[in-house]
Amino acid sequence: MEKNSAPLGGLSIDLGRVAHTVTKALDYVGVDDKSHGRRVGLVCHRISHYLGWDRQTRHFMLIAGMIHDCGVSSTATHQKLIDEMEWVGADDHCLRGAAFSRSFAPFAPYSTVIRHHHDRWINLPDHLDAQTKEFTNLVFLADRFDVVRAGFLADHQNFEVLRARDQLTGLLAPHVGTLFSPRLFAGLLEAVQKHAFWMELEDEFLDGAIFETLAYWDHWIDLGFDDIIALGEMVSHIVDAKSPFTHYHSLRVADLTHALTGLLNYPPQQRQLLRMAALLHDVGKLRTPDEILEKPGALSESEHDLMLRHPLDSKVVLTALFPNTPIANWAAHHHEKLNGSGYPYGWSGDQIDAETRVLTICDIFQALCQKRPYRPRLPVEEVIKIMSRMQDNGEIDADLFALVLSHRDVLYQIAIREG
Repeated sequence: MEKNSAPLGGLSIDLGRVAHTVTKALDYVGVDDKSHGRRVGLVCHRISHYLGWDRQTRHFMLIAGMIHDCGVSSTATHQKLIDEMEWVGADDHCLRGAAFSRSFAPFAPYSTVIRHHHDRWINLPDHLDAQTKEFTNLVFLADRFDVVRAGFLADHQNFEVLRARDQLTGLLAPHVGTLFSPRLFAGLLEAVQKHAFWMELEDEFLDGAIFETLAYWDHWIDLGFDDIIALGEMVSHIVDAKSPFTHYHSLRVADLTHALTGLLNYPPQQRQLLRMAALLHDVGKLRTPDEILEKPGALSESEHDLMLRHPLDSKVVLTALFPNTPIANWAAHHHEKLNGSGYPYGWSGDQIDAETRVLTICDIFQALCQKRPYRPRLPVEEVIKIMSRMQDNGEIDADLFALVLSHRDVLYQIAIREG
């Protein structure tokens, strides 16, 4: 995905692959990785081909379709969206998704489509031009088509869809002219006649079809460092929106990391890279069910075991977004402890580098300072008391904790800041 790694000056990225990676992270919200966003993107592309749209427009629709649900961080919302043809609460995630996409300039052109992708065809706002109305309605049609397909496959084998074309499109047909544009639906009817259309939507072939399609257009763009930070912040907002109890967590951990590395006189490049890792360290929690993140009591053994996977889920996403940088490793290791009691690797001592130690101590400090479902926000004295015990147990870096202790009041104000 990366041509040149230059964290201070910028980065060259393939926007299509970035969209794919963000979408794959969002697919975690379905818990069992339903690949919904990626399928919607590919369906949009295939239908637009039969509509006679040019290649640039087809690729626009591929990316728009892939990232259309960037406002969905909640497993409960995800379930509603796959259970019902229309859901009264759908507009909330459209608003969030539009705001998230606008915050990262390369995704901003897709924000209007994202904003209205659950609007009925007959109710699309008058201020939208004819082309934009078709773009946004195509995403809605592809989205609902994928929901119908997934419902069928809950009780059938993949190959059985080939003889159920009319049955599945028939479930959408009554909504043509109200929910969906007749012209777009005609494009769907033409697309579904091809065997490859259905087979490419299977997980075995899906990513290959997307990457092959992406290869037909140059999606490389140059990002300045501000854009790179904006990408990180957009993804961190998506993660933090998953639960009110993790709201702003990633941003505040990033702020603490930046403050602490300043006190440590880290060079600018290291501070910037580590701040990015802090912003995105919990992206793997998109896969953690809401009821676990928001549970007011102790986790069961199985719930605890499920939580243990989020660092490696984070590593997969961040390796794809920022290859050839240490960002993914720092994020993946932030639950390791110096005495070997952490996870997922159980590393200890010198196996844990200095940057990971900084991220770890900032994550712990902010989590203790923040309101959680099982306790209120802790005062700074209680935070220090808990972390002192962790230092005595050999879990965290003693020198870093001494630095936190000497600047605890300033760091506490950073940790509890909202907005």
